[in-house]
Amino acid sequence: MIGKQFVAVVCLLAGGIVQGGAQQTQKPQPPGVETPSPDLKPLPPEPVAGDAIYAPLAVGPDTMKVKRDDYLVLTFGPRALVSPMLSSAIAMAKPNYNYPNDWHQGMQGFGRQYGSKIGTKVSYETTRFVTSALLHEDIRYRPSQNKEFFARVGHGISYAFFDSSDSGHRELAYANFTSAAAGGFTANLWLPDGFNDTKHGLTRMGTKFGGFVIQNELREFAPEIGKAFKTLHLPFPSLPVPDWWTKDITVARRPHP
Repeated sequence: MIGKQFVAVVCLLAGGIVQGGAQQTQKPQPPGVETPSPDLKPLPPEPVAGDAIYAPLAVGPDTMKVKRDDYLVLTFGPRALVSPMLSSAIAMAKPNYNYPNDWHQGMQGFGRQYGSKIGTKVSYETTRFVTSALLHEDIRYRPSQNKEFFARVGHGISYAFFDSSDSGHRELAYANFTSAAAGGFTANLWLPDGFNDTKHGLTRMGTKFGGFVIQNELREFAPEIGKAFKTLHLPFPSLPVPDWWTKDITVARRPHP
């Protein structure tokens, strides 16, 4: 019963991720221009870095400040706390009974699940940030310039293996490989026996790397996905989750060049 309550509450919170918490102020329309219906949530006019669906996209030059802000928002921002909460709630509702009881019973079990996922995320994001900073690698996604569907799909897949340098040249995605390894094996430090071995670490590493492909495809086709929701008159969740704790550090609202 507790697990189902967690799922219900957390799913409501996670809904704000889709919206990204970036509500846009309506500008006065010139005479003769139709004003959009207030019943529909306005979509971003273009992908912006820092948004839960669209980001991180390569918007503007990749400076050290950009790398730092992306890292802080994606690792320690409010949205970074919601996703592990959702997956932990699901793990409680549908527990793995091969884990010890203290991993799937009551608040203690939820705390272990949530702490494990937070620890893995911090390790993964930190490794990715440090690698990109040391090797001058731009880990932000650059959408395909090709308009053909399969070419765009292939671009999203290949970008998980080969991204760009800070200067814009294609290169091996070192940060993806190192962070996937960190995300796969760091959890061996605290997971129970039977789940902290090399085999499970490699499995988790593969899952993390597969996540890069999925994220790339979502970012590649995000404009079409957004238009489809709008065409079908499907409402976006109304509960916003801000990208940062204050407005001082924000990636989503960084001005476009």
